[in-house]
Parts: sequence; C-alpha cells; structure tokens
Amino acid sequence: MARTHPRRLPADVPGSERRVWETLRRLDDPWRVFHGVAWQSLRRGRPDDGEADFVLLHPDHGILVVEVKGGGLLVRDGEWFGRGSQGLRRIDPVEQAVSSKKALVRYLVGAIDGLERLDAGHAVWFPDVLVDTDLGPAIPDVLVLDRRDLGDAAAAIDRIVAHWRLETRLDESTVEAIGERLAPTVEIRHVLADDVAEIRARQVVLTEEQRRALDGLRRARRVIVYGGAGTGKTVLAVERARRLAADGFRVLLTCFNRPLGDALAGRFADVANVTAGNFHGLAHRWIVEAGLAFPDEPDTGFWEDRIGELALEALELLGRSFDAVLVDEGQDFLPSWFVVLEATLAHDDGPFLVFCDPHQAIYREGWEPPFAAVPYELGRNCRNTRQIAEVVARVFDDPEPTEAVEGLPVDFRAAEDDREIDRRVHEALRRLVVDERVRPGEIVVLTRARGTKDRLVGSKVAGLVLVDAERRGDGVVVETIHRFKGLEADAAIVVLDRLESDRDRALAYVGLSRARAHLVVVGPPEVGRRLGLR
Repeated sequence: MARTHPRRLPADVPGSERRVWETLRRLDDPWRVFHGVAWQSLRRGRPDDGEADFVLLHPDHGILVVEVKGGGLLVRDGEWFGRGSQGLRRIDPVEQAVSSKKALVRYLVGAIDGLERLDAGHAVWFPDVLVDTDLGPAIPDVLVLDRRDLGDAAAAIDRIVAHWRLETRLDESTVEAIGERLAPTVEIRHVLADDVAEIRARQVVLTEEQRRALDGLRRARRVIVYGGAGTGKTVLAVERARRLAADGFRVLLTCFNRPLGDALAGRFADVANVTAGNFHGLAHRWIVEAGLAFPDEPDTGFWEDRIGELALEALELLGRSFDAVLVDEGQDFLPSWFVVLEATLAHDDGPFLVFCDPHQAIYREGWEPPFAAVPYELGRNCRNTRQIAEVVARVFDDPEPTEAVEGLPVDFRAAEDDREIDRRVHEALRRLVVDERVRPGEIVVLTRARGTKDRLVGSKVAGLVLVDAERRGDGVVVETIHRFKGLEADAAIVVLDRLESDRDRALAYVGLSRARAHLVVVGPPEVGRRLGLR
C-alpha cells in the first residue's frame, strides 16, 4: 500500500477526489500520495502560490501532478466546461495541471538544498464519467484517466510514467525532504515542572486542527486567526514565519508586548530574513537607524499616532520592505498601525496574517478586524491542563474544554489585604520550591496591580529573591499580567485582588492562562467563588 498524506481525508473532501484517493492508496510502496498540496514561494520577486489535487512521489520516477474534475464534461470549440448541479462552468484542468506541475517543481528545487532538477509529469482524472473520445491537442489520451481507471490505479499510473519517461533516482534523504515540504510535520515538546511528573516529558504534537490551520495559512494572502488563550496562536505564528523564511520570504513578525517581542526576536536571532520584535521597539530601531529625530520623552499621543508614520518614513529611507507580515496579539493594535504594517509589504498581495484573541484585549476595547480576510478559528486549548483551562473558561463563562491534559487541582489561597496577599504568595512559593522541588526558573508570580509587584520585588523566600523579569538572575520572576501577556510558565502564582469590571476579567483571563501545568490563585474569597474555587 502507498503511504498517504493525510492518512484519512477530512469529511468535506468532494466525492470525486475521495474516489481517486481510495484508488491511489492501493498503489504499491514506495509510492507516496499527497492530497490537497498547497505551496507558496517567490517568483520573479513576487509572491506566488499554487495547489494540486494530488501529488504522487516515487524515488525512481520523481513526481506526478494529478488534477481531478468531478461531474460531467463538455469540450466545445476547444473550450472545456464542467457539468454539475449548477449547470455548465468553464474549466481548464489541463492548464491547471501543467501550471501546478511547473510551479511545484520550481518551488521544490528552490527550497531543497542539493536538488538541481526533478522529473515530473501531469495527468487529468475524470472519475465520474467515461471519456471515449479525443479531447484535443492540449492533452493526449494517455494522460486522461476516467471512471474505468478507478479499478486499476497501478496500470493507469504506469501508463503515465511511461509517457513522460520518468526515470530518475532520488535518494532517501531527498525523498524525505520533498515529503516534508509537501506535508510538513511539526512537533513541540514541553518540559514541565518536577511536581507534575505525569505531565513532564510528555510530547505535545500539533493537533490536527493546528495542522489544518497551517495548511490554510499556506493558501491565503489575508488571514485572521482567532483563538482563546492556550490555543497555540503564537506557536502557529512562529511556525508560519519559519516556513515563509525557509521559502525565501523577507518576513516581519511583530506583536504588542515587549517581553513577547524580545522572546520572538531571540527565537529568530540566527534567521537573516526574519525581523521579529514588538511593534514599538522595531519602530524605534528603524527611526534611529534612519537618522530621524526621536523625542526624548515621547507622550502617549506619540506612541499611538506619530510613531507609525515615522517608522514608515524610516523604512523608506532605509530602502527596506517585507514580503510577508505576521502580527501576534492583533487585538492590541490600533487600526492605524495595521495601515503602517501593510504599507511595509513589497507587494500588495504579500501574505498578511493577524493572530488575535478579543478576550485578551486589555489595551483596546471593542476590537474589530483591520481588514477583510479569511477567518480561522482555533478551539482546542493545548497549553493548559484541564483543571487550569476550566478556571480560565469561567472568567467569561466560555464553554469548558473538551480535550486537555490532566493535571493538578488549581490551588486557591484566600487573602483580604496587602499583608495577607504577600504572606500567601510567600507560602505558595515556599511549598513549590522547598516541598515540591520546582525549579525557580519554572515559576512566575503575576499581579494585576503594579503596586503589588513593586511590593513583592526584593523580598526573599527560602533563600531566593523575588526579582523583576529584566533582572531575572537566579530568583523567581515577579511581573505584571500586562507585561507577561503572550508568555507562559510551568507554574504561575496569580494575584487577583478583584474581579469586577470587564478590564479586571480580561486581566484575569490573561494571567490565569499563563500557567501550563500548575496554577495558584491568591485573592479575596469572592474572587475564588467567581472562579469556582471556593
């Protein structure tokens, strides 16, 4: 049996393609059958993409691109029409197959080191009808498959291979490299705290939902990815940036929050064609680099309005642009910033992707999408344990998660005033570090109010100092929820002194969802009751 990608077809695949898939999967190994292959690359300096119904890969033959057309067929005066429930529609399966083949070969040769040429052929399959007449000079009969060929895929494919004289020899590493480009595999590992040994060392592989999202992101130019906390938005943004960069794109990956921007910049520090960082930090860098004046004490109006205009002017002076723009934390961006970012694209049709969660709009209320785009919804929480995800869902009365890793119960510690809050935080830290042996670097203390953070920084627990994130050292980090948004930790102690307004709830939603494996909540009894913890 051939290896198929995917192993099972999604439910929404048309019946015509499903019948061809069932036939092709009966080919002998080492044939590999890829369904719904999409790719994106640069062609003559501009974004170029394509899609093929089926791509067949064989180490001794190279690749075959097969275009499938269901329903009836009419060729009239050299023009092709498909006949279906909606009547006649103009089609050109031959041109589609030819262009897909050429574009795919060009993409693979450009993307895989050492691959200088790749033998390829194409064919068209009409699985719902019998084709017993010549279809014209555009395609010889040998490359036209019909309903009869569903019974013997091997004979049909052998016939096409012989026509194209596909005789090549791809070594195993090249076959695997081509397969990885046609159907990428991404694996993410989380190493969790020692006190959750049953979760620690577990492999977390991208869900099928996220794989479909990545495939969808390969096809669309304008996309808005919606997802709650923990659904993997930043993971997808990073992975999409990595793939675009591997395909030769100059990529801008940006966000609102500085700590998250620093983390993204560190992730891509060794990737020359990815510029990553928070929006204001990047804008400041470009303005200074271009020699433009930057105010000594910029006010709020400058940070919100003027900085975008200056950044765009700086990029023009520097002669710098991007082939693709990706925005994480999109709900925190002003509409004018999206205009600036879109203007940085070298081409109007360059990919522009926005990842957002309206629940996390702690800086902007009433966020609206910045432009008409393909929406994609992420639903599965793949960061938090079930116990943490259930508490997060209660903040906005969202549906509780149906799939999540089992973990420890959420620990609630009641505290009415500042002194009691500090004592409860210290008690929780001492238990995690001393009794449960959690490493200090795996713990974060998050506060709703800046004053609570300032009060805790510098205090000591079990010989450890509580430190600001920018002076981490060997201590336990204390940070405001605002600044830690977009980041995560194995264990989090979250101080919520109230949960009254929409803004309070948005901050609670962000803070609680930062914990991957273990969560401690410190606050008044009414906060515990609101979260279902008392």
